[in-house]
Amino acid sequence: MLNKIWPAMIIISVIYGFFSGRIKEVNDAIFVSLDDTVTTSISFLGIMCFWSGMIEILKNTTILHRIGNILKPFIEKLFKDESEKAKELITLNVVSNMLGLGNAATPVGIKAMEELNKSENGKRVSYGMNIFILLNTLSIQIIPTMIISIRASLGSQSAGKIIIPVWIVSILTLIIIMFIGLKIFKKEKDNGYI
Repeated sequence: MLNKIWPAMIIISVIYGFFSGRIKEVNDAIFVSLDDTVTTSISFLGIMCFWSGMIEILKNTTILHRIGNILKPFIEKLFKDESEKAKELITLNVVSNMLGLGNAATPVGIKAMEELNKSENGKRVSYGMNIFILLNTLSIQIIPTMIISIRASLGSQSAGKIIIPVWIVSILTLIIIMFIGLKIFKKEKDNGYI
């Protein structure tokens, strides 16, 4: 759907710019946007490579294992009907998100979802899949490394000042959304919808 909406918006903008006599402004905006996009993409590429490498290093240390052990009772309670491999991938995804490595956590999240999907044979979205989507969307962060890196790359003088607001928002969303989500999904599960 978006692959139709965006080209349509661009074409309409160019046509409007042409007929309103502002084609020069449209042209300038396109080239300025392209320059900004390339610069930002290169900055993000370096950040992504660094943190993706960090998650690979963390996988080979005891840090993830220790944090995983702390989260184990929580993961076991939420995903008691799922396989051990799925729980391990979910834990790795949650820990990656907690360390603020959201984009580096995406491949692990996809693998976890594929593992959760095996129990349903691809027929429908299971209770575990719904809970995992909810948990992953919350993206609880202890250290918002990606956001701090992005702020620093864009010239922020106090890139780390967002840590406490991020903690507050993470805790509030965890409590509110998980409470509401678990109630809804449990009701759906009990009624046989998921």
